[in-house]
Amino acid sequence: MDEIRDLLLSKLESASGERLSSEDLKDSPVADLGCPVAYKLAKKLGRSPDAIAEEIAAKIPSGGIISSVKAEAGYVNFTLDSAELLRMLLRAVRKPTKKPGTIVLEHTSVNPTGPVHVGRIRNTVIGDCLRRILVRCGHDVETHYYVNDIGKQVAIIAAGLAARMEPDQDLMQKYKSHADREDFKVFFTYVKANRLYEEDTAFQGKVQSLIQAAESGDKAALELITGTARRCLEGQLETFSRLNAVFDVFDYESDGLTDGSVDEVMEKVRRSSHYQKSEVGEGLDLTSYGLEKRGGMTVLARADGTSVYLARDIAYHLKKVKLGDRIINVLGEDHKLQFQELKTILECVFGIKAALEAVHFSFVSFEGMKFSTRKGEIAAADELLDEAVAKAEAEGEKRQLGGEGTAQMIGVGAVRFHIIKTTPNKQITFRWEDALSFEGESAPYIQYAHARSCRILEKSGADLKKLNDIDYAVADDEEKKLILKLLQYEDAVEAAAAHLRPDLVAAYLLELAGAYSRFYMKCPVLDAPEPVKNRRLLTVQKTRETIKDGLGLLGIDAPERM
Repeated sequence: MDEIRDLLLSKLESASGERLSSEDLKDSPVADLGCPVAYKLAKKLGRSPDAIAEEIAAKIPSGGIISSVKAEAGYVNFTLDSAELLRMLLRAVRKPTKKPGTIVLEHTSVNPTGPVHVGRIRNTVIGDCLRRILVRCGHDVETHYYVNDIGKQVAIIAAGLAARMEPDQDLMQKYKSHADREDFKVFFTYVKANRLYEEDTAFQGKVQSLIQAAESGDKAALELITGTARRCLEGQLETFSRLNAVFDVFDYESDGLTDGSVDEVMEKVRRSSHYQKSEVGEGLDLTSYGLEKRGGMTVLARADGTSVYLARDIAYHLKKVKLGDRIINVLGEDHKLQFQELKTILECVFGIKAALEAVHFSFVSFEGMKFSTRKGEIAAADELLDEAVAKAEAEGEKRQLGGEGTAQMIGVGAVRFHIIKTTPNKQITFRWEDALSFEGESAPYIQYAHARSCRILEKSGADLKKLNDIDYAVADDEEKKLILKLLQYEDAVEAAAAHLRPDLVAAYLLELAGAYSRFYMKCPVLDAPEPVKNRRLLTVQKTRETIKDGLGLLGIDAPERM
């Protein structure tokens, strides 16, 4: 579609004398595309938009892709030649241009204290979709998972395990279907150990001593804590696998302690003109950069000498900037200030020049429900996936379609799409019935359009590579609208990559599925005359390919039968 837009914009600029952008071409209710350039000129020239639009339209001749140009209500409207559109669609080949540099994309980094919470998988789904979209657009992307394996919460669990603390029996019974998973086992101990930590000062002392020993180089203490985290991660990875999420590299927070990089960070900080020390600890005064903190500084080390997360994160990012030219982090909106501190310190104290960006996503709220991992109140992502697949199996049995594999595709697809279809910075109010819906704005609706197109092509028995008798003159509006929508696919993918918004691909697929449904209802394929049937079969094939490719960018499978 870019080729068409560039042509029309060039003609409009020549006829109007006004500089225009792609945003100046819009979908039109009376044509294929319209431009409101006359409204821009009306104030300058002191004339009516209608008269100016008439003059501009008269200067643009029809021909080629342009079937006609007309002025209406101050807009210059273009009707495009349907035969040329179809030829353009059929000869289009997806060959993304290789982009320079490497992107290091970090996402998910769930605390290793138990099973993955439903609200946390928004990070995973956004990050995984971004990886797929950026790679599809020609970027070299390396996906990193930062394992938070050296924090107080993990130390509480480790101390509980070291004390041979019995796991919470009530929770084991409540989550018995996943009780053999390592992340759930860690969770059962965490709840009980955390309860003790809040009540017992002696146990608090043991946890703090364990953390200090680990940071002081005690290998046994460090291994106890990090081993607990790795054990939990092992179970969490099963959830990510079910979600079709892929990671290239796992980085460990504890590496900053064992390789001396956190010490190097603190040495550099102490030499900075912004360095401060107080009874709280050591850190940086970033007030001059607009980051004013209570106590006058951003703390990087506590008074007892142990590092805080931000210090370890700085050490980690100093390693990441050596791996790529562009660093992208997917973070919750509650990390905005911390990211600004991190970015400011890296750029202004350490002189880092690499592009550092964040995709912030809003919270997932649960209607009428509150959760706390420490208290054993969770909404495990595995439970949601279990329910989604079970519902898909029930629907399959009802319709006598598909099998267990198809149910997995549909169930997981429903969950991923429900999360990704909303713009990252907008809050999701999570309702189980919406996430598991198979109607309306859902993955099953789009998957069904793919399965329907597969069925039509299968019934035709045609060898699409050998079709010769093709009528290129598209007469039906719904067929032309489908072709136009198919031509907009690459634009949607490029926009999603440029703005780091995978929801744009989801929105496009819903529009495409809607256009295909209207085409299916009004334009017979198999019963049409041979030249028309051949044309429509090729359009159906392009629809099938586009839906499959688009769903793939969202990490969703495209079943051939539903």
